[in-house]
Amino acid sequence: MTRITFLDCEFDPRNMAVSGLLSLGVTDDRGTDYYAVNADADLGAVLDHIFIVEHVLPHMPVTVLRDAKGNPVAIDFDPNHPHYKNVRPAKEIAADLDRYFEAPAAPRLVAYYGAQDACRLHSLWDNDWSRMPTHIPRYFTDIQVMADNLGVQDLPEQESTAHHALADARYNRDAYRFLRSLQEPRHISVEDLARQMHANSLLADENAPYWEALTFKQRDNYRRSAGQLLAQYDIRS
Repeated sequence: MTRITFLDCEFDPRNMAVSGLLSLGVTDDRGTDYYAVNADADLGAVLDHIFIVEHVLPHMPVTVLRDAKGNPVAIDFDPNHPHYKNVRPAKEIAADLDRYFEAPAAPRLVAYYGAQDACRLHSLWDNDWSRMPTHIPRYFTDIQVMADNLGVQDLPEQESTAHHALADARYNRDAYRFLRSLQEPRHISVEDLARQMHANSLLADENAPYWEALTFKQRDNYRRSAGQLLAQYDIRS
Protein backbone atom coordinates (compact mmCIF):
# COMPACT_ATOMS: atom_id res chain seq x y z
CA MET A 1 0.00 0.00 0.00
CA THR A 2 1.37 3.41 -0.98
CA ARG A 3 2.55 5.51 1.93
CA ILE A 4 0.88 8.92 2.18
CA THR A 5 2.84 11.89 3.54
CA PHE A 6 1.61 15.34 4.56
CA LEU A 7 3.74 18.46 4.21
CA ASP A 8 3.72 22.02 5.47
CA CYS A 9 6.39 24.71 5.25
CA GLU A 10 6.74 28.16 6.73
CA PHE A 11 8.61 30.53 4.46
CA ASP A 12 9.31 34.04 3.27
CA PRO A 13 7.12 34.27 0.14
CA ARG A 14 9.44 36.88 -1.37
CA ASN A 15 12.50 34.63 -1.25
CA MET A 16 12.34 31.47 -3.35
CA ALA A 17 15.89 30.41 -2.47
CA VAL A 18 16.52 27.88 0.28
CA SER A 19 17.26 30.81 2.60
CA GLY A 20 13.56 31.67 2.29
CA LEU A 21 12.57 28.40 3.96
CA LEU A 22 11.96 28.97 7.68
CA SER A 23 10.69 25.60 8.88
CA LEU A 24 9.34 22.34 7.52
CA GLY A 25 7.06 19.72 8.99
CA VAL A 26 6.03 16.39 7.52
CA THR A 27 4.06 13.46 8.87
CA ASP A 28 2.53 10.36 7.32
CA ASP A 29 -0.48 8.09 7.62
CA ARG A 30 1.35 6.05 10.28
CA GLY A 31 2.13 9.08 12.47
CA THR A 32 5.85 9.29 11.70
CA ASP A 33 6.84 12.93 12.18
CA TYR A 34 9.74 15.09 11.06
CA TYR A 35 10.24 18.74 11.98
CA ALA A 36 13.14 21.04 11.23
CA VAL A 37 13.94 24.73 11.46
CA ASN A 38 16.29 26.01 8.78
CA ALA A 39 19.53 27.31 10.31
CA ASP A 40 20.33 28.90 6.93
CA ALA A 41 17.13 30.96 6.84
CA ASP A 42 17.55 34.68 6.26
CA LEU A 43 15.77 35.78 9.43
CA GLY A 44 16.71 39.42 9.02
CA ALA A 45 14.81 39.56 5.75
CA VAL A 46 11.46 38.88 7.45
CA LEU A 47 11.70 41.75 9.94
CA ASP A 48 9.34 43.80 7.78
CA HIS A 49 6.91 40.92 7.15
CA ILE A 50 4.35 41.56 9.88
CA PHE A 51 2.44 38.30 9.39
CA ILE A 52 5.56 36.17 9.79
CA VAL A 53 6.76 38.16 12.81
CA GLU A 54 3.38 37.97 14.55
CA HIS A 55 2.09 34.53 13.53
CA VAL A 56 5.01 32.30 12.51
CA LEU A 57 8.03 33.29 14.57
CA PRO A 58 6.25 32.82 17.94
CA HIS A 59 6.22 29.08 17.19
CA MET A 60 9.89 28.91 16.21
CA PRO A 61 12.98 28.73 18.46
CA VAL A 62 13.86 32.37 17.93
CA THR A 63 13.88 35.61 19.90
CA VAL A 64 12.53 38.77 18.30
CA LEU A 65 14.28 41.88 19.61
CA ARG A 66 12.20 45.06 19.54
CA ASP A 67 12.92 48.74 19.91
CA ALA A 68 11.27 51.10 22.41
CA LYS A 69 8.25 51.43 20.13
CA GLY A 70 7.82 47.66 19.85
CA ASN A 71 9.07 47.40 16.31
CA PRO A 72 11.12 44.28 15.49
CA VAL A 73 14.77 45.15 14.91
CA ALA A 74 16.55 41.77 15.06
CA ILE A 75 15.78 38.04 15.12
CA ASP A 76 18.13 35.53 16.70
CA PHE A 77 17.95 31.80 17.31
CA ASP A 78 17.22 30.97 20.96
CA PRO A 79 19.37 28.05 22.20
CA ASN A 80 17.19 27.80 25.33
CA HIS A 81 14.02 27.18 23.37
CA PRO A 82 12.70 23.57 23.63
CA HIS A 83 12.59 23.30 19.81
CA TYR A 84 16.13 24.56 19.30
CA LYS A 85 17.18 20.93 18.88
CA ASN A 86 15.30 21.01 15.58
CA VAL A 87 17.48 23.77 14.13
CA ARG A 88 19.79 22.38 11.46
CA PRO A 89 21.47 23.47 8.22
CA ALA A 90 19.58 23.05 4.96
CA LYS A 91 21.96 20.32 3.76
CA GLU A 92 21.26 18.33 6.91
CA ILE A 93 17.52 18.79 6.46
CA ALA A 94 17.86 17.48 2.90
CA ALA A 95 19.75 14.42 4.17
CA ASP A 96 17.12 13.82 6.86
CA LEU A 97 14.30 14.01 4.32
CA ASP A 98 16.20 11.70 1.98
CA ARG A 99 16.00 9.11 4.76
CA TYR A 100 12.44 10.03 5.74
CA PHE A 101 10.99 9.54 2.25
CA GLU A 102 13.23 6.61 1.31
CA ALA A 103 11.24 3.88 -0.44
CA PRO A 104 11.37 1.90 -3.70
CA ALA A 105 8.76 4.34 -5.05
CA ALA A 106 8.04 7.91 -4.01
CA PRO A 107 5.28 8.18 -1.39
CA ARG A 108 2.22 10.26 -2.12
CA LEU A 109 2.49 13.85 -0.94
CA VAL A 110 -0.47 15.89 0.32
CA ALA A 111 -0.47 19.61 1.11
CA TYR A 112 -2.98 22.43 1.62
CA TYR A 113 -2.65 25.22 -0.96
CA GLY A 114 0.58 23.36 -1.42
CA ALA A 115 2.34 24.79 -4.50
CA GLN A 116 4.77 26.79 -2.39
CA ASP A 117 5.26 23.90 0.04
CA ALA A 118 6.33 21.55 -2.75
CA CYS A 119 8.69 24.20 -4.15
CA ARG A 120 10.24 24.74 -0.72
CA LEU A 121 10.78 21.02 -0.31
CA HIS A 122 12.47 20.87 -3.72
CA SER A 123 14.55 23.97 -2.95
CA LEU A 124 16.61 21.82 -0.59
CA TRP A 125 18.08 20.36 -3.81
CA ASP A 126 18.09 23.74 -5.61
CA ASN A 127 14.93 22.63 -7.44
CA ASP A 128 17.14 20.37 -9.55
CA TRP A 129 15.28 17.11 -10.07
CA SER A 130 18.37 15.48 -11.50
CA ARG A 131 20.02 15.91 -8.08
CA MET A 132 16.95 15.20 -5.98
CA PRO A 133 16.58 11.57 -4.81
CA THR A 134 13.99 9.67 -6.83
CA HIS A 135 11.87 8.93 -3.75
CA ILE A 136 11.29 12.62 -3.00
CA PRO A 137 7.75 13.29 -4.33
CA ARG A 138 7.70 15.40 -7.50
CA TYR A 139 4.01 16.29 -7.30
CA PHE A 140 1.32 16.52 -4.65
CA THR A 141 -2.39 16.21 -3.97
CA ASP A 142 -3.91 19.53 -2.91
CA ILE A 143 -6.49 19.39 -0.12
CA GLN A 144 -8.27 22.47 -1.46
CA VAL A 145 -8.67 20.84 -4.88
CA MET A 146 -10.14 17.76 -3.20
CA ALA A 147 -12.57 19.96 -1.28
CA ASP A 148 -13.57 21.85 -4.43
CA ASN A 149 -14.20 18.61 -6.32
CA LEU A 150 -16.44 17.38 -3.52
CA GLY A 151 -18.26 20.69 -3.12
CA VAL A 152 -16.99 21.05 0.45
CA GLN A 153 -16.79 24.67 1.56
CA ASP A 154 -15.82 24.21 5.20
CA LEU A 155 -13.07 21.88 6.37
CA PRO A 156 -12.86 20.78 10.01
CA GLU A 157 -11.49 23.48 12.29
CA GLN A 158 -7.82 23.16 13.18
CA GLU A 159 -7.50 22.67 16.92
CA SER A 160 -3.71 22.64 17.01
CA THR A 161 -1.32 25.58 16.66
CA ALA A 162 -1.68 27.21 13.24
CA HIS A 163 1.49 28.30 11.40
CA HIS A 164 3.66 25.74 13.18
CA ALA A 165 4.89 23.59 10.31
CA LEU A 166 4.48 20.20 12.01
CA ALA A 167 1.12 21.08 13.57
CA ASP A 168 -0.11 22.21 10.16
CA ALA A 169 1.18 19.02 8.52
CA ARG A 170 -0.76 16.96 11.07
CA TYR A 171 -3.86 19.03 10.37
CA ASN A 172 -3.42 18.34 6.66
CA ARG A 173 -3.62 14.65 7.50
CA ASP A 174 -6.86 15.20 9.45
CA ALA A 175 -8.38 17.27 6.62
CA TYR A 176 -7.35 14.67 4.02
CA ARG A 177 -8.93 11.86 6.04
CA PHE A 178 -12.11 13.89 6.42
CA LEU A 179 -12.35 14.43 2.66
CA ARG A 180 -11.50 10.82 1.88
CA SER A 181 -14.34 9.70 4.14
CA LEU A 182 -16.72 11.67 1.91
CA GLN A 183 -15.36 9.96 -1.20
CA GLU A 184 -15.81 6.43 0.09
CA PRO A 185 -18.99 4.63 -1.02
CA ARG A 186 -21.39 4.07 1.86
CA HIS A 187 -23.63 1.12 2.58
CA ILE A 188 -27.13 1.72 1.27
CA SER A 189 -30.01 1.50 3.73
CA VAL A 190 -32.86 -0.99 3.47
CA GLU A 191 -35.30 1.87 2.79
CA ASP A 192 -33.18 3.39 0.01
CA LEU A 193 -32.61 0.04 -1.65
CA ALA A 194 -36.32 -0.79 -1.45
CA ARG A 195 -37.19 2.50 -3.13
CA GLN A 196 -34.54 1.93 -5.81
CA MET A 197 -35.90 -1.55 -6.52
CA HIS A 198 -39.37 -0.07 -6.92
CA ALA A 199 -38.03 2.71 -9.16
CA ASN A 200 -36.45 0.05 -11.36
CA SER A 201 -39.85 -1.62 -11.69
CA LEU A 202 -41.25 1.61 -13.09
CA LEU A 203 -38.83 1.31 -16.00
CA ALA A 204 -40.43 -1.99 -16.96
CA ASP A 205 -44.04 -0.89 -16.38
CA GLU A 206 -44.78 2.80 -16.72
CA ASN A 207 -48.30 2.19 -15.37
CA ALA A 208 -47.02 0.81 -12.07
CA PRO A 209 -47.97 2.97 -9.07
CA TYR A 210 -45.44 5.34 -7.55
CA TRP A 211 -43.94 4.49 -4.15
CA GLU A 212 -46.32 6.81 -2.33
CA ALA A 213 -49.28 5.05 -3.94
CA LEU A 214 -48.24 1.56 -2.83
CA THR A 215 -50.04 -0.13 0.01
CA PHE A 216 -48.21 -0.70 3.26
CA LYS A 217 -47.95 -4.41 2.42
CA GLN A 218 -46.44 -3.69 -1.02
CA ARG A 219 -43.84 -1.36 0.47
CA ASP A 220 -43.07 -3.93 3.16
CA ASN A 221 -42.49 -6.59 0.50
CA TYR A 222 -39.93 -4.34 -1.18
CA ARG A 223 -38.25 -3.70 2.18
CA ARG A 224 -38.15 -7.42 2.94
CA SER A 225 -36.56 -8.17 -0.42
CA ALA A 226 -34.05 -5.35 0.08
CA GLY A 227 -33.14 -6.67 3.52
CA GLN A 228 -32.53 -10.14 2.10
CA LEU A 229 -30.24 -8.74 -0.60
CA LEU A 230 -28.27 -6.67 1.92
CA ALA A 231 -27.84 -9.73 4.09
CA GLN A 232 -26.26 -11.64 1.19
CA TYR A 233 -24.33 -8.92 -0.70
CA ASP A 234 -22.21 -5.87 0.05
CA ILE A 235 -24.32 -3.22 -1.69
CA ARG A 236 -23.13 0.37 -1.54
CA SER A 237 -24.61 3.64 -2.75
